[in-house]
Amino acid sequence: MRNSELGTPNRIRSPARLWIAVALILIALPACERRVPPPRKATPRVTNRSSVPKPIEGKGVKPPATPPMSRDLDAITRSRALNVLFTFNSTGYFIYRGQTMGYEYDLINLFARDSNLRLNPIVIRDSKVLFEKLNRGDGDVVAAALAATTNQTEVAMTDTLYSTAPVVVQRGGAKPPESGAPPAVATAVAREQKETIPQTIRVHARLITTPRELAGQQVHMPRTSPYLRQLLELNNELNNDIEVVEVDESSDRLIQRLAEGQIGYTVAAENLAALKAGEYTNLVIQPAIGPPQPIVWALRHNSPALLKTLNDWLAAKRRSGLLSALYRKYFLDRRGFRQRAQSQYLTSETGTLSPYDNWFRQYAKIPGWDWRLIAAQAYQESKFDPQAHSWAGALGLMQIMPITAHQMHINPANPQQSIEAACRYVWQLDDRWKASIPSGTERIKFILASYNVGLGHVQDAVRLAEEHGDNAKSWDDVAYWLVRKSSRAVYNDPVVKHGFARGTEPVAYVDAILSQWANYKEFIKEEPAVAPGR
Repeated sequence: MRNSELGTPNRIRSPARLWIAVALILIALPACERRVPPPRKATPRVTNRSSVPKPIEGKGVKPPATPPMSRDLDAITRSRALNVLFTFNSTGYFIYRGQTMGYEYDLINLFARDSNLRLNPIVIRDSKVLFEKLNRGDGDVVAAALAATTNQTEVAMTDTLYSTAPVVVQRGGAKPPESGAPPAVATAVAREQKETIPQTIRVHARLITTPRELAGQQVHMPRTSPYLRQLLELNNELNNDIEVVEVDESSDRLIQRLAEGQIGYTVAAENLAALKAGEYTNLVIQPAIGPPQPIVWALRHNSPALLKTLNDWLAAKRRSGLLSALYRKYFLDRRGFRQRAQSQYLTSETGTLSPYDNWFRQYAKIPGWDWRLIAAQAYQESKFDPQAHSWAGALGLMQIMPITAHQMHINPANPQQSIEAACRYVWQLDDRWKASIPSGTERIKFILASYNVGLGHVQDAVRLAEEHGDNAKSWDDVAYWLVRKSSRAVYNDPVVKHGFARGTEPVAYVDAILSQWANYKEFIKEEPAVAPGR
């Protein structure tokens, strides 16, 4: 409701002094202007509507409660891990058919690899605490579609990754809203509506062509959208005639609801809106409510070495064309985006990794492993392809050698039998390592390496570590000697019983599976099974 009433001077109500008051007023009029209290500033109409909390992109974060902790590039290098804070979204960080993907994920993962660091992804579901967690040391970099602003003071920002403008997303009349949703999404939405929304109301909204035509309209926005401030500034210019409805939902979800007729308008990044227009054909992407804004990563202010290294690396990759190639892959390839959106294996939306998830859950109980770890191993082995063949002759989903399959009386091309056989073999390897590697976390690495290169080669590396005074119970020390087993001077050592090994392969294998497992755990929040030794 507008608040535009002007205040008025207090009137003197005493009848005895009425003529005296009139006389005084007449005397005062020539000497001074009539003073009227200024209009009270109108308060923007903002409605908060909290639904089921969902991870959302955006910058709307609060200043850190504590000063930034000290952890620059030298400390990160010593730890050999780069901790990155992500939020879920359909272009920056997601899992599709078991593979972790996204513009920002691919880019920061390449930086970590080039820097000989292990990427440790950490998903933050409340974007308001991103900077607080960054400064507290929970992460080293924030990669969450952050829109840079000139008044940013609580964190440091990298150079621009890309720029995109905030645009109004609305519904046209080309196609009924129901026809826009892909089958997998429509099924999930129908279930959600049945369970959480008693009655769906179709919202009819007129088509607008200029930002000022939003006056009198209701606009739904993610609570932490980087464009919320711009919309509120536009609202002030329009005398607060826009009803801004803040919700705990992502732009992806709001655009979906808009296409289905549940809401009238939202504001989103232009490149994301264009992709969604390929998914929902009844969307109209106009008008822009501001100029393009740079999208950046955030770091602590006291990490100048990391900031410089990141900016130098980004500049080199920009010159090489990598940033342009990734942008085309994730923001311009509408066919690929639509294919992912329609798939039941877009894990962030469906919670499903593969067609074999139930078997992973069932047979992971044999070794007592988290089923998502078995799934990560399967993805590394075959990319979930039950017909996969390796150059060495390994077959099927879990890449079992023919002689092993014969010994276990299974058909490696049968996904269920392959998973069961692999889990039984993992259980056998666990039994072999349990006495010498008491730590369950470390033992997982020894087991995975043994699965890949063979038990004997890993045992050789353990003996080499012992011989040279290293910690034979630490995977890092044993991995070093496993890699060295490709050297003649090492594999001819008397303690080596199994000869030459291409040790870089099992070391990379272990690292890739653990990294994929970490991503799976972020996307599928489920109480894991008890791992060995825990």
